[in-house]
Amino acid sequence: FPVPIMRKVPLEAATLLGLYASQFRFVPAIYVLVAFVVLPGIFLGVSAIFDASIAGGVVVLLILMALSSVFVFWWVRLGGCYRVLSEEAREEGRRALEQADRDLVEGEALQT
Repeated sequence: FPVPIMRKVPLEAATLLGLYASQFRFVPAIYVLVAFVVLPGIFLGVSAIFDASIAGGVVVLLILMALSSVFVFWWVRLGGCYRVLSEEAREEGRRALEQADRDLVEGEALQT
């Protein structure tokens, strides 16, 4: 990564996805469906709209950007993420992950 702080972005995203997956068993399936079917379908649809009409494509693209901005604002600023998984459950998951990491390191140290 060109900027060292950028290394945290995929690691934090993977940790958060793992946290949600540990709480809700359907999250990995939803993630795969959205990441590999829904989003590419939306982008292909917007591309097709641009082929049909530049103005229509711009309008649809602006609407999609506005919707995604509203979602991110709700998720980050208004605490929408805590409505999905409470802060206590997040902290409990982080503690369990840290404990599992310590157990793994101790197990590897005993094997060597």
